[in-house]
Amino acid sequence: MFPTSNESLKVMSHCVVGFPSLEENEHAIDGLVAAGIRLIELQVPFSDPVADGPVLVNACVKALARGGSFEATLALARKVSRRHPEVTFVLMSYLNPIYQYGIPAAIDEIANAGIEGIIVPDWPVEAMRPHLPHMEKRGVAPILMVTPNTASTRIAEIASASRGMLYVVSRMGVTGSSTHWGEEFQIYIARVKKHTNLPLAVGFGVRTREDLQALRGRVEVAAFCSQYIEWQAELGSERAAERMAQVVQSIHAA
Repeated sequence: MFPTSNESLKVMSHCVVGFPSLEENEHAIDGLVAAGIRLIELQVPFSDPVADGPVLVNACVKALARGGSFEATLALARKVSRRHPEVTFVLMSYLNPIYQYGIPAAIDEIANAGIEGIIVPDWPVEAMRPHLPHMEKRGVAPILMVTPNTASTRIAEIASASRGMLYVVSRMGVTGSSTHWGEEFQIYIARVKKHTNLPLAVGFGVRTREDLQALRGRVEVAAFCSQYIEWQAELGSERAAERMAQVVQSIHAA
């Protein structure tokens, strides 16, 4: 279930399917759920990701070598969605793996696997629009992205096609680097809110408890992804999950 508008801040985290291994993915997701995470992106590893920074790119390279794929993502989703019905799983992919599978069939399989939404950074709203009725029918929410450079008229167009939540890219560039949450960002968020009542998920640069505090009360979801994968690579999935539990607790303690 996606958050509702004006709900308190939720943390969304991440799984690159095949990193550190397909077997470890299940254990890592169990740890994230135990840490209190209720929104998890399952990323289909891709060889040429345009929006990902070095942490996710390196994880994708290793994941591809270890069997990560669109099909492996579906297989993992079928397992973890049944095991954790309280969690909303979102598929994050670039368009090519979905296109190669066949878009209508891919949407069917995504729904059958228990995935409730999709984030596809390189799928423009114009090209996605013909497939929106099928997504609606199968209960798969298209979560589209806006950036600081997106014109207001286009924000309205993108928001009208989105379901579940709207993904707000916090700054120009790729994932992983820090973001400043100053006046310019607040003006940007206010501009987006003029065009939608959907909950907002902010990603790119959410790495610390201070970042979460800056977003608390302003948006509904913080995408805490690259930092988690960095912890997973350095410390292992178990300790990374412990760090995520501290992150979740820091919101409630504030």
